Amino acid sequence: MATLDEFKALRDGVSIEVQGELFKLMTSDPDASIRRMVEIAAEKGMTVISAEVRGFLRQMDDDDEFDDFELDAIALNAIAGGMHTRDSAC
Repeated sequence: MATLDEFKALRDGVSIEVQGELFKLMTSDPDASIRRMVEIAAEKGMTVISAEVRGFLRQMDDDDEFDDFELDAIALNAIAGGMHTRDSAC
């Protein structure tokens, strides 16, 4: 059974592109995002189940760890789905 600190360390070790993918997936299909987090954890040798991931995310949210989340240009691009030129219509 993983701990919250281990989950946070795993999250910190994931590339910003994958974090952006997970964020985008979380907003469109939370269950799929949770499943993907379980898969990523397994790839890194950590065993967690969906209920644990949900609990970790809930605890992190309760601790306001997502309130001041700043995204860099790469993450914003990953979430937005691509770059927009200055001339493109909004």
